Parts: sequence; structure tokens; C-alpha cells
Amino acid sequence: MSIRLKKNKEKAVLNYHPWIFSGAIEKEEPGLTPGQTVRVLSYEGKFLAWGHYAPDSQIRIRLFSFEEAESDLNPGFWTRRWESVYRSKKEWLDPKFTNSFRFLHSEGDLSPGFIVDCYANAAVMQLRTPGSKLHKEELVSFLKEKGFTTVLEKGEKSDSGEPAHLQWYCGDEKQVRFLENGHSFLADLENGQKTGFFLDQRENRSLLGKFAKGKKVLNTFGYSGAFSVYALANGAESVHTLDISKSAIDLCAQNLGLNFSEEWIQSKHKGLVSDSFRYLKEMEAGAYDLIILDPPAFTKHISTVNQATRGYKDINLKAMSKIKPGGIIFTFSCSQHISPDLFKKIVFGAAKDAGKRVRVLYQMTQGPDHGFSIFHPEGEYLKGLVIQVDSFVSD
Repeated sequence: MSIRLKKNKEKAVLNYHPWIFSGAIEKEEPGLTPGQTVRVLSYEGKFLAWGHYAPDSQIRIRLFSFEEAESDLNPGFWTRRWESVYRSKKEWLDPKFTNSFRFLHSEGDLSPGFIVDCYANAAVMQLRTPGSKLHKEELVSFLKEKGFTTVLEKGEKSDSGEPAHLQWYCGDEKQVRFLENGHSFLADLENGQKTGFFLDQRENRSLLGKFAKGKKVLNTFGYSGAFSVYALANGAESVHTLDISKSAIDLCAQNLGLNFSEEWIQSKHKGLVSDSFRYLKEMEAGAYDLIILDPPAFTKHISTVNQATRGYKDINLKAMSKIKPGGIIFTFSCSQHISPDLFKKIVFGAAKDAGKRVRVLYQMTQGPDHGFSIFHPEGEYLKGLVIQVDSFVSD
């Protein structure tokens, strides 16, 4: 089965961009079904790529191969591809210190719609497209063969707040203990956000450790408390972890308990159930030397980018206004529709309105197991800056 593009609409495909939007299609063969593998042809009928068909999506086809001889119509195609990806991801890790990683990162691993996060002996799948769902059994078999004793499929939480659909294919673990850079954490597979933990911040948490010694740290939107663990492990004077969800603060307490004695925690850490915006607005100026701003995505749709921009600016402005002069802020956006350039402009605007001098010390992104294709810039969803904040100095 095949689809033909409109005239002069093949440029993006020739540049290996993996998405074909509905408006670029001239003709579809009748009878195509959701998830079906289709041959993508130019207007003149020349082969361009293979992809999965999604009739209900604006992204009508997600491409997974640009070689005519390589498609998942060939037996074992996905197993061979996943074997290569799995081997390359494992090469980067020392399992004595880190036994958690993202195995499949959708378009970044030429596996559109497939997300798999691995925590020790547990693998959590999220299948986001009709094409990925058709190959679920093959993926489950692959993960079992790799020795994972718990394999779980977890759906996306609905906008209405309904819990995510869960299905265990083997094992029944609800929480899994794993290692990241020698620190112990729990992945809450059943009730946690996304697959249970945010592995994409691994390298950024390590970077935080270099700045934390002797600092009073505020970790806003703290969720699992992972940044807090790194700060305390690297000699922070004190850490306050802030989240609007009590269950998040409880999970933070569990993770702290895996790494430190109760006496140490009591002397160094405080968990606070509070709204981060309100807390930053009302807190005492100069109370913290280091602030972490790692909010959830303020926008999931391009139509709400302006609203999200105001949210990011507001929280950065509040933090800049209250941090101790010379203090450090780790600030992030995980919104795909907020580009790295736009995020810098947001931070610029916040600094200007706060009347602060700000230096960028580092630029951050997702970890290497969340790598994105150079041909698919939309895959760079995580943006971060390490900034140093000081008041303007008058002559």
C-alpha cells in the first residue's frame, strides 16, 4: 500500500524529517488502516520512505526507514533495529553505578511512537501511535529476551485526570529500586508521572552537584526529589524540596531514605507541600543560594505557547528577584513547543524585568539516551540554563 505526496512536497522527506502532515498528501490508496505500513512516493511516483499510517492524526505518517529494501514488512526488522539500539545504549553505562536508561526514544531511535524506559529489571513501555501498538507483541518478546522480569505498558494520563491505563505482561512490581550515578531511587511504575521517573535529567543532576557544596538549595516542582538527593550528596548546607503534591513529597522522602540516614535527613532537608509560584513570591529574599526550576510542561499544544511563555517568565522573574545576589538558578522547560531560542528570550525578559544582571554558565538538554535526530529538531524537547544572578552595579 502506498501514498503519494503533492508536487514539491518531498523536500522534508529527502532531508530525513520523519513526519508527513496530512496537507502534504496528494493521494492515499483506499483501504488503509490505522498503523499500517505504507510506501511513501513522490508526486512523480519515486520511492521516498516507509512509514506508519495514522488516519486520525495531523501527522498522517511517521517514517521509520528511508531505504526501499528495509521495512517492517520484512520478518525480524524491528528486532534487528532494537538490538542495535539496545547495544549502543548499554555501551554508555556502567551498571555498577547506573542501571536505568531510556531504551527507545521514538523518532530519536527511528522507532516512532515507541517509548521504553528501563529501571534495573523492569521495562515500562508507552506506545503512542497506531503503528507502535501493532508491534507491541514483538517489543514485549524482545524485552523478555533481554532479561526484564517486569514488563509494563503504561498509557498517557488523560486531560480529564483519569488514571493511566496499565497492563503488566510479566512481573507485577509497582515500584522498582534502581541506580543512577551511584544514587538509589524508586521508580513509581503504577502512580508516578510518565513511566515513573524522569531519566532525561541524569546529566543535569550531576552538573548540579558541582554547584551544591555549602549552598542553601530550593528545589521547586521537586517531584521525586532527585535533584535534592544530588545536592545533599554533594555537600549542600540545606535543601528544601517543594511540590504541590503530597504524594510527590512522600516519594522524595523515600528516595532520601534510600541514600542517607534519618538523622542526616532531619538536619539537612525539609519537604514542603506548596504551590511553587506562591512560595517564590512570598519567600524571604536571599534565603537561598541555589534554586532549581524544573516545572512540568506548561504547554502541550502550539496554540497555548503564549500562555506558557508568560508562565515561564513569571517563575524565572520571581526566582531571580528572590535569590541571594550571586546565586545560581538551574532553569528548565520540557515543553516541545518552546524552542531553545525562545526559552533564552524568556529568561532574558525575566532578567530585564527583575533588574538583574544574569550570566549563562551552561546550556543543558536531555541526556544521551534521549538523543534526537539532527533532522528532527522537534525531538529536542528539554531546554535548560544554568544562570548566575546578581543586581545591576551602578557606577
